[in-house]
Amino acid sequence: MTTAAAIVWLLVCQLLFGHASASALSFPRSLSTGIVTPFVLAPRDIEIRPLPDGTSQVVDTSKNRIIPQGLATDGSGSGFQGPAIIWIIYLLALGVPLAIAGIRGWRFTTGVALALAAAVCAWAAIINSVNEVGVSDFVLILVILAFSFLGFIMGIFEFARVGATGILGVVGGLAFGMRVVLLKDGLLFSAKSLYFLNWIIAGFFGAAGGLTIIWWQRLGLLFACASSGTFLTVLGVDLILYEQSGLSRGLRFLFDRNSSHIEDILGNGYHPTLITVIMLAVSMGVVPLLALLQHRIFPQPFRRKTVESDEELAIDDPTTQLRMFSPASRPATFFLSKMSRFSL
Repeated sequence: MTTAAAIVWLLVCQLLFGHASASALSFPRSLSTGIVTPFVLAPRDIEIRPLPDGTSQVVDTSKNRIIPQGLATDGSGSGFQGPAIIWIIYLLALGVPLAIAGIRGWRFTTGVALALAAAVCAWAAIINSVNEVGVSDFVLILVILAFSFLGFIMGIFEFARVGATGILGVVGGLAFGMRVVLLKDGLLFSAKSLYFLNWIIAGFFGAAGGLTIIWWQRLGLLFACASSGTFLTVLGVDLILYEQSGLSRGLRFLFDRNSSHIEDILGNGYHPTLITVIMLAVSMGVVPLLALLQHRIFPQPFRRKTVESDEELAIDDPTTQLRMFSPASRPATFFLSKMSRFSL
């Protein structure tokens, strides 16, 4: 959990402050693989220059160097090809259960929380670290799903419960904040110099979701489940309706600031349809309603494992052994004596 949080923090710092430190970054490219660290992450001194033949080229004006460009598909595929179908199944399979019954998911829900965090971190790290050649969408999605699966497996174990619960709050807050940012053409703050404000808004909601888990755990869990579930569901539905040109495009526009994708990302921009905007707004509006319904339908505690009684916690205490095995208490403590505080 600490590792996932650190990855998220480093990624956000890179996205927010990578411009300022662009001149200090200089890494060698590899010709043998698509996964490399680019020279800069969306530098300020970059221009998209049109050419006489109707095409364009991206130039780093500080070094008067042409930056080779590639397509920013970022694992989304094209149309209803394999990667797109996999994404649709993944999003709906996780989103719908979270939206309607996440509070009762317990270990499934904590597993999904780490699965989503791992998937987003892996996806964002890779798409911002490839050169113009990149990797195929199918290979990229397999890598992301592998990270997601590992996160899910970790989240279903008791040792990860507390950390996964906190990450679920952050994920739910980010899911709400990103929708606020994605409501408008070119993001909420479309000016290039104000791009970082979009991440500040999303980060604010993410932090609020995590803090709510600490202070009002059930309220935070209800909100996080409803928010994450509705976001994933809307994204899956939007992929069906508008394929890669709708909300999927918005997420790539928000996350992908790879200098090798600037021509595609900034040149083509993000232009959500009216239906996409309506779906985003409605999905935010139903979050409180779904949270309330989950609270009413599933009043049970989020954690299903019962808390041990004082007698069970004291069975390994030497001072209780004589009392437990005295003739008067032997029938009542026969089964208790077979237990351990470490029993599942």
